[in-house]
Amino acid sequence: MAIEEIIENHVKSGKSPGISVGLVNENETMTFNFGEIKKDSGVVPTNKTIYEIGSMTKTFTTILAAQLQAEEIISLDEKISKYLPELENSEFENKNVTLRHLLTHTSGISEFSVKTFASQIFSIMSTGKSRIVEYEYDTEKFLNYVSALKLKHSPGSTWMYSNLGFGLVGKILERITGNSYDVLVKTHICDVLDMKDTGIDVFESHKDQLAVGYSFRGKQADYWNVPAIEAAGSLYSTPSDMVKFLKANLGLSKTILYPVFEYCQNTKNTPKIPLSMKFFTKAVGISLHSFRAGWFVFPQENVDILGHDGGTEGFSSFMCMNLGNQSAVVILTNRAMKPVHKLGLSLLQEINKK
Repeated sequence: MAIEEIIENHVKSGKSPGISVGLVNENETMTFNFGEIKKDSGVVPTNKTIYEIGSMTKTFTTILAAQLQAEEIISLDEKISKYLPELENSEFENKNVTLRHLLTHTSGISEFSVKTFASQIFSIMSTGKSRIVEYEYDTEKFLNYVSALKLKHSPGSTWMYSNLGFGLVGKILERITGNSYDVLVKTHICDVLDMKDTGIDVFESHKDQLAVGYSFRGKQADYWNVPAIEAAGSLYSTPSDMVKFLKANLGLSKTILYPVFEYCQNTKNTPKIPLSMKFFTKAVGISLHSFRAGWFVFPQENVDILGHDGGTEGFSSFMCMNLGNQSAVVILTNRAMKPVHKLGLSLLQEINKK
């Protein structure tokens, strides 16, 4: 089946109103757009259509932190209480939680109440209207809230996905540099890679390019507004910009950032993975066994594929790359809770058959 047909069938099956896909290898770059940016509008997405990329933001955050470490502005192995005095009398101080622990989801910080978090997320993705109040806290209230939390396990021992942890990373980077997270991402990554349509404030400045997101149940969703955890999932981007990002990570386009990309790609982390995460990855059609800095590792036919996904109230996304043959895929859609991991991995195989 042709690549175009595989992608178009995804839309025709009702899984997403619209979809944009970028495929890259050492020989060519291809992009495909199908469906609609808004239901019944008849407007097909383009390479400049802006989508929420959700937790793919975390890869940008990790690269940003690694770059600041290379510039000797921070140390990933320093206790976070050094950077945030508000945490000096917390468990983060007592148990020596570092930036590296936060960036690798091994700090022990829990995503709110285990009993309520899953139901909150499902409600958000289903209705597109629900809220997690803690995500909307300002910096002072967020740090006060986090400082009172108890860690669920010893730092470094177990993997526990945490938006809160990445939220803390963002606050540290802002505190140390004196710049907002949005400005940091733009000046340190996007400007360098000529990614003009990526950031947080593009929501306001590029409204004419925005896709409309839809919940799992097909209801029009609110756009993501989570100031407490911007560094975990608040970026917007386009197919064109994400292709630039992946090409740079693969070394297919020259950039001064490549040593930082290599550092992140080669920094291995193999903590204990809880059964809940193993069940989730199996449910979306993938296998997960370890991590790199800012990347999940998906084993595929004796090859480790690096990737990351994203999900908000109205959008789903996925990117993956094969460092061995320098190929990559990014998928952006305007429908929540419709995983595209399996589609992305299959397209990664298809592009190398051409």
